[in-house]
Amino acid sequence: MADSSQTPTTVATPTTDATGLSPTESAAEQRQANLLYVPATTARLYDGLDWDYCGPRPVRLGPYRQPPPIDPLTPIDVDAGGLIHHRDTRVTELSGGVHLQRGAQAIDTETLSLDHNTGQVTAPGKTYLAYPGIRLIGEEVQVNLDNDQGQVSDASYRFSGETNMRGQAERIEIASRELMHLKNIRYLTSCKPGNKSWSLHARELDLDQASGRGTARHAQLRIRNIPVLYSPWLSFPIDNRRKSGLLVPIIGNSDQSGIDITLPYYLNLAPNMDATLYPRFLSKRGPMLGGEFRYLTRRDQGTISGEIIPHDRAYEQSSGPRGALHIEQNGRFRERWGTYIDYNLVSDDQYLEDFGNSLNVTSTRYLIQRGDLTYFGNGWNLIGSMQAYQTVDQDVAPENRPYDRLPQILLTTNQFNFGPGLQAGVQAEYDYFDHEHLVHGQRFTLSPRVSWPLRRSYGHLIPSLGVQLSQYQLVDQDAGLPDDPSHIIPTFDLDGRLVFDRAIDWLGTGAIQTLEPRLFYLYTPYEDQNETPVFDSSELNFSFSNLFRTNRFTGRDRIGDANQLTLGLTSRTIGNDSGEELFRASIGHIVFFEDRRVQIAGSEETRSGSPLAGEVAGRLFSHWHARASVLWDSETGVENTNWQKRSLELEYRHPSNDRLINLAYRFDEGTSVDTSYEDTDVSFRWPINNGRAELVGRWLYSEQHQRTMEAFAGIEFGQCCWRLRLVGHHFKNSPDSTGTNSVMVQLELAGLGSIGNSIDSFLTREIYDYQMN
Repeated sequence: MADSSQTPTTVATPTTDATGLSPTESAAEQRQANLLYVPATTARLYDGLDWDYCGPRPVRLGPYRQPPPIDPLTPIDVDAGGLIHHRDTRVTELSGGVHLQRGAQAIDTETLSLDHNTGQVTAPGKTYLAYPGIRLIGEEVQVNLDNDQGQVSDASYRFSGETNMRGQAERIEIASRELMHLKNIRYLTSCKPGNKSWSLHARELDLDQASGRGTARHAQLRIRNIPVLYSPWLSFPIDNRRKSGLLVPIIGNSDQSGIDITLPYYLNLAPNMDATLYPRFLSKRGPMLGGEFRYLTRRDQGTISGEIIPHDRAYEQSSGPRGALHIEQNGRFRERWGTYIDYNLVSDDQYLEDFGNSLNVTSTRYLIQRGDLTYFGNGWNLIGSMQAYQTVDQDVAPENRPYDRLPQILLTTNQFNFGPGLQAGVQAEYDYFDHEHLVHGQRFTLSPRVSWPLRRSYGHLIPSLGVQLSQYQLVDQDAGLPDDPSHIIPTFDLDGRLVFDRAIDWLGTGAIQTLEPRLFYLYTPYEDQNETPVFDSSELNFSFSNLFRTNRFTGRDRIGDANQLTLGLTSRTIGNDSGEELFRASIGHIVFFEDRRVQIAGSEETRSGSPLAGEVAGRLFSHWHARASVLWDSETGVENTNWQKRSLELEYRHPSNDRLINLAYRFDEGTSVDTSYEDTDVSFRWPINNGRAELVGRWLYSEQHQRTMEAFAGIEFGQCCWRLRLVGHHFKNSPDSTGTNSVMVQLELAGLGSIGNSIDSFLTREIYDYQMN
């Protein structure tokens, strides 16, 4: 700004005399009229900025969009109560409340001088400065508008971009628009004003917005002003950009593995690619190396992760290496082509039990290995898939393991209209099923379907007709059975439903109550299918939702014969204002007119009626919701009970204060000991001490085996800017297992990282509807 003709300057003030004041207005009146100037108080650092989130946003792949730099030719607007310009020295003195603005850069102070020869701005009093991404307030400010260099004494600062960090420094040296050197850092924290639960103190701190990093030297971490950690050098993010380097160690302990220490190293390979290496040491097992690679393009995204332990000292069955591999990909190419990969592999059957830490992992029986290629047409799609499984449950006999599909080709059309109100659709599928111990081979099926829906506001009547055509070419077929069986099986169904409604008063509020009777008639003639193997069919679990299906089996190898009528009744209560379903109750029953001869195993079914299936769901009180489902069978044959299934779930949700309770009871008679269960499940999250801490826990108890299958309890201290989590965990992967015990600890400092186990992700997986703050 050495020449005002190159950098225009607008002075938003009336004509002034030598004193710098308007002849007709006092300085106080001018300051009152000056709406642009705001005093440089500490509150200005935080004005308009959000404290709901502390610390940088989660790391995501993709290019970082850096704020645009300030153009040095951007005009400078100045507003002041008065000014004096010295023509001989080309220095302008502004007073009475000064606001200087150049693009996103702003200066507010009581008085300042502007040297037009050098572009130097000097403000002796308390001054507010705003740069893209950071705000400052300090004394004795000197800033050069030409090269954006300067210095501020006794400074307070606050990041205004991707992080909520704030602090104070004895002195700040501004080296450029992007680089600042801070001396004698009194504190740096991401806690709200008035709260310094944790703070970082340092002799020097460099804030580089070009790289998105802060670098502290001779740094001291304090918790409640108590020193807990010293580091001669410390680097941390000041926005959501990624940078290669060591991450915070993860430390844990368990009965099976002993002391568990992981030292992650992050690699920023490209804007759309990164990787993380996980060197890990387990005191009872030995060293392990894990890694994860992620990529993101305009068309697809994917993750490749794996781990290997060269020699597991605690694994007696083999002295060789153990490991796991996971590949996941999802993409869309040329608008109509889609790809999907989900590939999982472990070195041995015991791997998940040894290194998994929850029931949903350790109870896994099969790992899927699948790849899909999809073409999306106009009103139809074609999927080509390869699907195999790795059996990780050593108790599963070879002949009971699932078939691989090598390949599967599936053509599906959308429902399309033709004729007078008719709708039709079709599915065509080709599969080659592979198995080392059972009959295998090819299967082709064609399933056209046509319906004539008649829909009105008071209900619907929908007749439908479908046909299943099947053709097989088999290898290793049982003796005496054909190698090329085929079937043509038609199916007819008629679905009718009526809706009656009335206005009611529901707990003091207006609502609508409905009564919805439904009849569903299904007819499928008997066709002997014993000549065909069972590649992908299984019997559906009986429930209310399955009362209205056209086939009682999954897959396409078994089409159940049927001559039956389903009777269903549903009542809903719907709020007038919100339209929310406040209550729902349903009950249903099937009347069989003929025996069911088609079975996967066992003899034909001769009973004349199905069990009664019922469901109830509703909002009981404010924040309380309940769900229940039952199966009641008068012919169950089980001593002392007619219940086949029972489940009850009671949930309490209070989003404003993070209160959460899940209560559940589940019972299933099953067809064998392996498929039956009776469990109670309790999980919760409950803030205490006015939200300064919260309790978390879960207890999964098997009533059938009189065992606690999984339990953990923990406490979490802290608020947005810091959290300390401590959890004790016990779980069994089978009723006869002795179980394992572990203790997890995690300290999370928003903006710096976390130390310890990933307890936040563990709680999200184990407690239904748990949300990380």
